[in-house]
Parts: sequence; structure tokens; C-alpha cells
Amino acid sequence: MSFFYRIFLAISLLNIASLSFCLSNPTAVNFEILKKDSVVQNKAAIIDHKRYIAINVVTLNDTTENKKFFIKDGSGKIVYTYLAGEVVSFKFTDFNGDGYKDIILELSGVDSGQQELLIYDPKSEKFRLAGNCSNAEKIVRTKYYYSYEDCCMGRDWSSNLFYISDSKIIDIGYIAYNDGYGISFYKVSGKKKIFLKFKTIE
Repeated sequence: MSFFYRIFLAISLLNIASLSFCLSNPTAVNFEILKKDSVVQNKAAIIDHKRYIAINVVTLNDTTENKKFFIKDGSGKIVYTYLAGEVVSFKFTDFNGDGYKDIILELSGVDSGQQELLIYDPKSEKFRLAGNCSNAEKIVRTKYYYSYEDCCMGRDWSSNLFYISDSKIIDIGYIAYNDGYGISFYKVSGKKKIFLKFKTIE
């Protein structure tokens, strides 16, 4: 995405933000199966003076390939298992700037760049699934972030405006671009998208 479109996206989402303002349990794992899986990524990080190891494994059989993502604590106990889809890769990063490393999961999908965020909650000392953070960037001097997810080599794309509260991503705005038509702007309230306007792009 070009610099011009990033600026346009950030300004548009901030406008939506202004409009919007006005108007846990660990999962049991079969360790015998785990031993037979192939580890495709394995990273460790010290978080809140504790060691955590994130592991992405793949199981192959005659017809399918299945991926599993786990987080273990320093004792080897599995403290989190991702169940919402297949993880291609992951990275540790302090996404929300609170001083604790979180994890961004890169999900499988064709040309989408879809990512989800696991936030480390220091109060409960657990990782929590925050939501979709695809290629998200923070808008400077605000509490807001905007995501970017594309399709068809960028001909169609969408973006969510969100902030983070209590380790959850709260969407408040949505933009969808359809190549050859234009951009639709929405306000988001809970799970509802409320149409605001449409702009044709020449």
C-alpha cells in the first residue's frame, strides 16, 4: 500500500472515530501426538520475569496438513492453545506498549495477510485472544490503530479502526475498497456495521 493510501486511510479512520464517539482455561494436549509432529517454529521469550515458549507444529498425513499452535510456561505446561484456525508463523512483540510482550499470529489464507493478536494480561498472567490485528499500525498521538487486509493483489482491501481495552480489540470503524467501484465507510457498534457513506475513486 502506497504512502498516499496509508495517509488517506489513517485520516479517514480518524474521521470515523470522531463520528463513533459522538453518535481462559488451558487445553489438554496429547503429548504422544506432539512428539510425532514436526516443529515448524519455536521461540521463547521472558515475560513478566517468566519464560514462555511458543510452538507451531504441523502434522502431515496422506491427504491433509494440520497446524497447531501452543504456548508453554517454563515448566513445560501448556498454558494456551490457539483453536480458531491454522497459524503459518508468529512473532513476539509488545503490541500495545505496556511493557509486556504479546504475540502476533499470521494465519493461513490466500493473499489476505490476516493476523490475530494474543495479548499477555499481567493481571491474570495469561495470554488472551484480542482479535484481528492484520498489519495494524498505531495512529500517532491517539489510542487508535488501523488494520489493513487485502485480496487479489491489493485490488480489494479492507481496514478496521480499533482500540484496545481489557486485552480485547474494540472495532469502531470499517472501510472497504472494491476495485472499480470505490470506498465504503462504516461505523462499527458491537457486531453491527452502520453504513456512513460511499466515495468513488477515479
